[in-house]
Amino acid sequence: MNKHLIYMLALCSISLVGCKDENDPSEFDPSQPVVFTDFTPKEGPVRTRMYIMGSNFGKDLSKIHINIGGQEAMTIGSDGKKLYCMVPKRAYDGNVSVRIDGKNGETIADYTFEESFNYEARTVVGTLLRKVDEDGNSAFQDGSFDGEGSCPSNDWMVFDPKPSENGDQILFSSNYYDGFRELNLTQRYVKRLFPRTQYAKMVSFTFTADGDTLLFPDDNGHGADNTAPNIYYALRSEQFRKIRAYNYGYCSYGCISMKDGSVFYSSWNDGAIYKMQRANEILPNIDINPIKCFTLTAIGGGSAHTRLLLHPSEKYMYVFAPQRGAIMRSDYNEKTKLFDTPRVIAGSLSSKGCAEGVGNVARFEEPWAGIFVKNREYEEAGKKELYDFYFSDDVNHCIWKLTPEGVASMVAGRSNYNADKKYTGYVDGAPLTEARFNRPTSLAYDAEQEIFYIGDINNKGIRYLTTE
Repeated sequence: MNKHLIYMLALCSISLVGCKDENDPSEFDPSQPVVFTDFTPKEGPVRTRMYIMGSNFGKDLSKIHINIGGQEAMTIGSDGKKLYCMVPKRAYDGNVSVRIDGKNGETIADYTFEESFNYEARTVVGTLLRKVDEDGNSAFQDGSFDGEGSCPSNDWMVFDPKPSENGDQILFSSNYYDGFRELNLTQRYVKRLFPRTQYAKMVSFTFTADGDTLLFPDDNGHGADNTAPNIYYALRSEQFRKIRAYNYGYCSYGCISMKDGSVFYSSWNDGAIYKMQRANEILPNIDINPIKCFTLTAIGGGSAHTRLLLHPSEKYMYVFAPQRGAIMRSDYNEKTKLFDTPRVIAGSLSSKGCAEGVGNVARFEEPWAGIFVKNREYEEAGKKELYDFYFSDDVNHCIWKLTPEGVASMVAGRSNYNADKKYTGYVDGAPLTEARFNRPTSLAYDAEQEIFYIGDINNKGIRYLTTE
């Protein structure tokens, strides 16, 4: 009797489960409409948990596509009546829409809510890559960001203007001590491309206008003679793994390459800027008679490790050096095909410090690296000048923003001084109330993702600054 009872109970249970599965409201029912009723919350920053309510969504997450503010949001869960996702980065316009596909990929529901999500943009400083032991020591190591990969010294970084065919985003990094490196931001690994054996001291580097060649100025220690290479080059076609002499000339710290093929470089003596003179198209070039554009001595600057940053329009370049607390602008002269004597945009050639302000009211200590960044607000307002200039100040432990009008303001670092009477440290978080650096030097920018990358020397890693 007991065996028969157990059998009957089991049979009933199976029957009940079968009936429940057939009428499970969490499964998609093609005979019923998909209904959207509401979403919650109505506001929040990136990574806010959002729930979308309704019915007949189904549970196959691969067929549910959520878009918030023009950005795809990952669908995390569905019980048929409620969808769960997280608000993605840069969901600025706030529109919330959902598309659900059928069994064969056809669209069976496409709905946009009338009410918008109020996206609260939040700017943060974080850490991309940092590996230190318990004593704070670190070493260069090829490998995965999540494994053994480490790149503790980054004096200059440049974002690759031409991503590879498989979409890899590459950041290139150089330093005085251990060669030239590639950081693959997509696949999350770091590897050395070539060691520091051929060159003396690489202070900066730049791409040619076509994005296929890297130029490396070298402080070759030869001063004002042309018996040693002062610029090297590496080719994309060789994965930038081979370095060859490009030009023999005066020791150099910064160079720019223009669309017409002209190359300008800085040198130590008098802080002079030269235009490279090509004898022919054969490399390396022997720069016997370079044309001098100007000297910083003429405007009170003097000898320096001068960096050059070409504006995207090629109408001017910014000139600066750690030895001088100023950012200078040099205009390109279309008649002479040379750059004119610069003028100070912000800061002072004779005085250092740390002060926000306009023009010569601002004070900097050691401007190290910089980048021009397009400001979409300028573009929307129809302004002629569309780019701000961001630069690192390693002694002041901060990142600055300089507008075309010469207004200098701090955007990250030196936070929470009253807590311990210090400006330095290793702290992620809100840029001006929590974040700290310890001698930030290199600076690069990913325009598509709107992310700054910062080489934080004494913290032995790479940080980032982004609006989420």
